[in-house]
Amino acid sequence: MKKTIIIASSILLVLLLVLFIFSRFKKQGGNINELPSVTPTTVPLTNLNLLTESDKNVFNRALLLTPYEDENFSFDYSPETDQLVVHEKTPQGRDKFTEWANMNSVSELINIPNLVTFTGQSTFNPTLDTKFNPAIEFLNILMNFGRGSGDLKAPDNINPQNPPSTISPQLSDFTYYAQCDSEYAELPLPSGCNNCNAGCGPTTVAMIAASYLGQNYNPQTIIGKYQTLGYELSCAGSSYIDAKSLLESLGLKTTDYLVFNYEPADIITSDLKKFIDAGWTFFTLANFTDTGGGHYFWVTDIDNQGNVWAYDPLYGRFQAPPYNENDRYPFPKYRLAFGVKK
Repeated sequence: MKKTIIIASSILLVLLLVLFIFSRFKKQGGNINELPSVTPTTVPLTNLNLLTESDKNVFNRALLLTPYEDENFSFDYSPETDQLVVHEKTPQGRDKFTEWANMNSVSELINIPNLVTFTGQSTFNPTLDTKFNPAIEFLNILMNFGRGSGDLKAPDNINPQNPPSTISPQLSDFTYYAQCDSEYAELPLPSGCNNCNAGCGPTTVAMIAASYLGQNYNPQTIIGKYQTLGYELSCAGSSYIDAKSLLESLGLKTTDYLVFNYEPADIITSDLKKFIDAGWTFFTLANFTDTGGGHYFWVTDIDNQGNVWAYDPLYGRFQAPPYNENDRYPFPKYRLAFGVKK
């Protein structure tokens, strides 16, 4: 009798397994043609070194407009892909970006996929089939029979999600000027273009001079001094040598040049922090793309975590200063700096 029960139980278990496998196969086979097709919204990445000079010029002009965000889209530079990224927040996102690009004289972006990547909010999230299957339920009961329910307890080794960043800069009384989106944006440079296009050098000098010497200095007065002294200031930008000479002529102290080999923040901060702790700040030159030109900003502090806090005339214009340059890591890649103080 006992042997008969064991044989019958085995046969029942085999039948249940066959029924389970058959039901799974049938369900999967019936859904194959129901899966929606997923169309990628990003364009293939292309090495920016392959761009024409005209395209590089468009890229650099567009870079000056980053970051930008409104209710329809966001626009920013991605160091990881070395591309400009448009994230469409609404169904009208791409059309609104096109209008915005036309208004800002970078309409060429629309037709050059090498320069810009579009991303959307739509993602494919398959839904689990929650229909009741008696064979599966019975099999689950049979397989778990005698184990008991136990206490529902979360594993002890689950790592909690990282808390939101609480990094905050040390406040200062320094003066901030923006080269774009400000009253100084349209100031003409002596040899062409305007302050928004290529005025990061004189705008940075103006912030340093105003902070240490008084509010008589601003981008307009500093651009005037560049012109009076015959310093180069054009669509190609300006020279750090001239910036150093001008600051010294105003009575400020400077250090020798610290030269870096396009290195990220974690490589150069230990050198700069020694001077920062001694009361120096830094007029700094760095690159924010591997193919673009340099950009000047004023490093005012480096904290114990290696965050580089700066008065950045371009990238820092959308928030109260100072701006954390490490937000774009591994950019900026540092090229040169010199210390300055009163």
